[in-house]
Amino acid sequence: MTEDPSIADRLNVAGLPADNLLSRRAALPGPVQHLHRHILEGIATAGTPPTRAQLTGWAGELGIELSPALRALTDAELIFTDTRRTTVTGGVPFAANNVSAHRVRIAGGPAVAANCAVDALGIPAMLGRDAEIRSTDPHNGEPVVATSRAGMWQWQPESAVVFVGSNGSSGPLTQSCCPVINFFTDEDNARAYQRQHDLDGDVLTMPEAAEAGALVFGELLTGEKAAAFRPATDATEIR
Repeated sequence: MTEDPSIADRLNVAGLPADNLLSRRAALPGPVQHLHRHILEGIATAGTPPTRAQLTGWAGELGIELSPALRALTDAELIFTDTRRTTVTGGVPFAANNVSAHRVRIAGGPAVAANCAVDALGIPAMLGRDAEIRSTDPHNGEPVVATSRAGMWQWQPESAVVFVGSNGSSGPLTQSCCPVINFFTDEDNARAYQRQHDLDGDVLTMPEAAEAGALVFGELLTGEKAAAFRPATDATEIR
């Protein structure tokens, strides 16, 4: 009997390797990796990218030059910067300029925008905090809400799924994959969207998508794997 492929295997086939971010960051010098963590923590705390003054301060503490470090992180597709690569506008999983269809309200923190559905689900795993995600099915315009409470997830509608895949274009994953990795109210809508746009990919149930988010982002700040997904029997709204 053949075992079903793991979520990591399915992500890999869909063009979204689970260890992609960690591998790219691991190739950078240690102080630059620490700067990356500072940037993500800063966005998660303030809801906006760090200022130039903050970046300069962190670089000084780490004993590195800021400009080459920002270029390295941008080239590794770990952060977003302006055209001069001097101003940080976002950092995966947080969308550039805090603009996207996937809004994530972090418990006890700000509301942020995620690049895609998997990024949105990965934010609570990365931070070890609860969150409420609000998005829209791009096929029918209906809302999809996913709520994490004490590491347990609940979603509406209950038939919601996530499409993971690629539009086939070359370039950064944020251009080839993120635009099509969306929440859908059900699998039929996800498959219709896939056919309409001639996309390569897979449809994940919400438990599978939450696991995918934890696989991709769970170790990005702590270096430790996030807790396994647990479905909720009841979850209250994030305040």
